[in-house]
Amino acid sequence: MKRKLLSIHLALLLCMLLIPLTSLAADPASFTLTITNDKPEIGQEVQVTVKGQNLQDLYAYEVNFAYNEDQLRLKGAKSAIEGFSVPPMLKKNVIQFAATKIGSISGESGDVTLCTLTFEVIGEGKAAVELTDVKLVTSQLVSNVQKAGVQTAAEIQMNKSATAFSDISGHWAREAIEKAAKLGFVNGYEDGTFQPQGLVNRSEFAVMLARALQLPENGSAQISFADLDSIPQWARSSISKAVAAGIVTGYEDDTFRPENMITRAEITAMIVRASDIAVDTAKKPAFADVDQIPEWAVPFVAEAKEAGLIQGREGNLFAPNDHATRAEAVTLILSMLAL
Repeated sequence: MKRKLLSIHLALLLCMLLIPLTSLAADPASFTLTITNDKPEIGQEVQVTVKGQNLQDLYAYEVNFAYNEDQLRLKGAKSAIEGFSVPPMLKKNVIQFAATKIGSISGESGDVTLCTLTFEVIGEGKAAVELTDVKLVTSQLVSNVQKAGVQTAAEIQMNKSATAFSDISGHWAREAIEKAAKLGFVNGYEDGTFQPQGLVNRSEFAVMLARALQLPENGSAQISFADLDSIPQWARSSISKAVAAGIVTGYEDDTFRPENMITRAEITAMIVRASDIAVDTAKKPAFADVDQIPEWAVPFVAEAKEAGLIQGREGNLFAPNDHATRAEAVTLILSMLAL
């Protein structure tokens, strides 16, 4: 009887040894994405949340995404894990975000929410956000990279008030105006018009630029122009961002002159600064009215012409002291973004 029981035990042990090791290992990690609204309208916000399943001792992570930048604009990213996170890095249609715990503590295990991204909807059509890969780091600083290949999508509906302007049919800048409205850096008026030939003042253009470039907040820095009280409250944040970025400057008397209609020379200089184009102070543009361009603006106009940002008017004139229209401002900003 003992010999029979021993034979049974040995047989069971042998069966256990023959079970593939992979079947005894923990389930591999996987990831899912969820979106708060899969049918948003232009102008609304959506949030995309990343969750991991079967994670083991997650102490830090790095997530990489691909997304449709013509339909979505990233507004922010927040980690669900307590500790420290770095601001998201953007490069064209790629987002990278990372976070870590702090101190000698163990990582998270099981099903864990990693982070949430917030997007502003800016363009019509189908927009997808794909989690391409994830780098996982344990509390023992052992890391591995996993391909994720999961995505979520939204079918963005047109918000008619965003682009259906009543006064741009047949206008030379119609397509540019509609694209700028979709991107969210210009708006129309309450009566449904865009007024493409309307003039742009310095405050309005600073706001357009700050929105188009998604300039970051500049902490506690404040603008301190002598005519600060005349700068509208709605424009102060954008002007502050543009000043901090070195794009916008005041005049010699330390004024900003927010209500002054912006000249073609001024708008060109701002665009060149915003484009990070190196300026050669010895350059001169080949416009017939080059002698009318303010001396300080001559190299900026030359660089903008060489980069294809601006063109002359009829007769090879630049008209530096003419005021820029809303249509011209929008077209120039889009040319800058396309560089």
